[in-house]
Amino acid sequence: MNKNRNKKNNKRLYVTPLLPQEQIDYSYETLSKFKYKPPNNTGVILGIIGGALATVGDALATIGSIIQLDIDVEADFQSQLDDFKSDQEKEKMQEEIDTLKGQVKEIEDLKEQLKQLESLIKSNQN
Repeated sequence: MNKNRNKKNNKRLYVTPLLPQEQIDYSYETLSKFKYKPPNNTGVILGIIGGALATVGDALATIGSIIQLDIDVEADFQSQLDDFKSDQEKEKMQEEIDTLKGQVKEIEDLKEQLKQLESLIKSNQN
C-alpha cells in the first residue's frame, strides 16, 4: 500500500515561464509573414476524379449495350425476314414443281392415248 502511495506522490510537475504580454509581437509585419499552407488533398481529388471516371465508364458501357441490343434485334429481324422470303420462295417453287409434275403426267397420258390411237389406226388399215 505504501508503494502505491509513493507512485501517486512521485508525479513530476514542469513549470515553464510565460512571456509577458508586452513581449508577444502581433504587429502587421509579423502577421504578414504568415502563409496558409492548404492540406494535401491529392488523395481526395484523385478519388473524386476516379468516381467521375467510373460513372462515365458505366454510362458508356450502358450506351454500348443499348447499341449492341439494337444491332442484334435488327439482325434477328432481317434473319426472320429472309427466312420468311425463303419459305415463300420454297412454297412457290413447290407449287411450280407440282404443276410441272401434273403437266408431265398429262403429257404421258396423251402419249399413251396417242399410242392407242396409232394402234387403232393400224388395225383399221389392215
